Amino acid sequence: MKKFSGFMTVLFIIIATGFLTGFPQKPEETRTVKIFGRVTDFKGQAVVGATVELKDARFSNAAMTNSGPDGRYSLVVPKGHYMALTAVKGYQVQSLEYWAWNVPADRDLEINPRFDRLEVYAINAWRPQGAYPSYQIYFRPMSLSAVVKKVTEAGGMEKFRILPVMDIAPELGKKDITVVIDGQNVNVLELNKVREASGLDQSMFGYLIQVTLPEKTTQRDYSVITITLTDPVTGEKGEGCLFFRRKEQP
Repeated sequence: MKKFSGFMTVLFIIIATGFLTGFPQKPEETRTVKIFGRVTDFKGQAVVGATVELKDARFSNAAMTNSGPDGRYSLVVPKGHYMALTAVKGYQVQSLEYWAWNVPADRDLEINPRFDRLEVYAINAWRPQGAYPSYQIYFRPMSLSAVVKKVTEAGGMEKFRILPVMDIAPELGKKDITVVIDGQNVNVLELNKVREASGLDQSMFGYLIQVTLPEKTTQRDYSVITITLTDPVTGEKGEGCLFFRRKEQP
């Protein structure tokens, strides 16, 4: 009887302690995730000292680091959904930025940025309803050579910024655009260069493309759409990706 009473006392202490401390407690590591990867150029060479930033919904920095030896970086951040991850070194001097959009940080995630002198900005995608089975993808590419040319012609960055039309997108054909969805190459069916308002009295050029669906989808609830561009005139390259959350299709 005494042994039983002693057991009940210990059990009561354990339960009471659990209530006081929010039992069951979640380990600290379950509330954070690691975003990691390797920053390289398009020859596979490591980029050391690249600035890697994770943007929150307000487009502010949620975390920031620099790539170390062999181009590797790592960010430990609270679980959640982030607007973008960006990486660059020598911005507007040597290169333009790599962007990964709609970053789903619900578990450890690997993102391997590659950048050169093209930037693939503002990537968005959707499945058109009632149309040919495909994805429509919009992005705004920018060329460092075109930026430098426009700044020089305008006589300075301030004048460049107020030009009514900032034509700094390369002239691309289907063969200059590679789209990979969940590790599978897809075909570019249609390509349209369009104007996008970038201010009350200002516009820029973007591209709207239509691509085939991948043959297989992953078990995740999102697909990774990677766009790689090559300027046919200058040879400049750029890359970006979108973590596209899929919706059930009929």
